[in-house]
Amino acid sequence: MIERPSARLILLDPQDRLFLFNVHDPAVFDPAQPFFDPFWVMIGGLVDPGEDFAEAAVREAGEETKLPVIDEPRWVWTRERRMSWRGKDVMHKERFFLARTDRTEIDTSGLDEKERSWTRGHRWWTADEIAASGERFEPLDLGARLGTLLRDGPPAEPVVLG
Repeated sequence: MIERPSARLILLDPQDRLFLFNVHDPAVFDPAQPFFDPFWVMIGGLVDPGEDFAEAAVREAGEETKLPVIDEPRWVWTRERRMSWRGKDVMHKERFFLARTDRTEIDTSGLDEKERSWTRGHRWWTADEIAASGERFEPLDLGARLGTLLRDGPPAEPVVLG
């Protein structure tokens, strides 16, 4: 099994809205939840060799959206899960970081060819909009988790996602 260290960014704008991409790639799926419909995910991706997880999350924000991160990212959630990743069995080791930006204008010109092929759109979401939506989000309980994070602030230790 291949291990894939990944960093995700819970990037909030000044109105506490979360930036998400809508993606669809039938070659990537979670066997425990074999959905093939488009779903919403946070900015993020592979941590390069020798790179810190938080640095990777900030780098991905710059590459994927050109949005600046204006504060120190805080590690708030962690998750390990097996997935089928383009025909390979992969253990994703994800860390989710909370950070803020002071802009909302998105520039996706930095997405590479593969990222452009599976990206269907993007938008800013409130926690209530996510919780009320019938669409799929990663993690599946993102609306509730984001609401808790906004209400209580970052946890003392990263929360392990199921």
